[in-house]
Amino acid sequence: MNQTPFTGAGEPLAFSAAALLDRIDKKVLFRSRWKMGHGGESMLNELLGDERIMAAFRPEAVYGYFPAVRRDDALILNGSVRWTFPRLKGVRLSDHIKTEEEGGDLIALSAVTVGSAAVDLSKDLYERFDYAEYFLMYGLAAEMTEALADEVHERVERDLGISGTLRRSFGYPACPDLACQKDLLDCLRAERIGISLSASYQLIPEFSTTAMIFLHPDKKA
Repeated sequence: MNQTPFTGAGEPLAFSAAALLDRIDKKVLFRSRWKMGHGGESMLNELLGDERIMAAFRPEAVYGYFPAVRRDDALILNGSVRWTFPRLKGVRLSDHIKTEEEGGDLIALSAVTVGSAAVDLSKDLYERFDYAEYFLMYGLAAEMTEALADEVHERVERDLGISGTLRRSFGYPACPDLACQKDLLDCLRAERIGISLSASYQLIPEFSTTAMIFLHPDKKA
């Protein structure tokens, strides 16, 4: 693996909404987000022509590289943070991290958001009973968030000149403990892009997501 271009949290990155639109999965947007078999393209074009909606999307991201080791089946991050994961199909996420005896490891962390203005506008649409536009904007914002996470993931692979890295987000079966997001956001100093946590460890703003990226996952796992 090539050397990382920096260690710790990187500088915040800003993106244009237009650039992200080229990355969205229209099949997922139309069929899964919008539940539409036909007509999705025309609906999308209407949204893209609405300056108020497009101005509300303000994509930002931060990512970084951090030391990690596996110790007693746990992942030790930055020498002090301890994350434990359930075993699924015989594998824990920490199995993808080297032990101290093996020389230790690195893990990439990321946090992305399309911003609080998009959340505010979606709430405004809902409160004005504009349910159709609310539904369409909500689905587009969710898909743009995923496209931004994909963009940062690809940046990590470009940084290192590798492929086949493994991205996982807290809240899913392999890493269900949402409380771990506090450590991740602290490491990235994600408040710089306006991300915080609710009392139940949900990300604020809503259209945000975080991830761990394992740089050399065990292909046998």
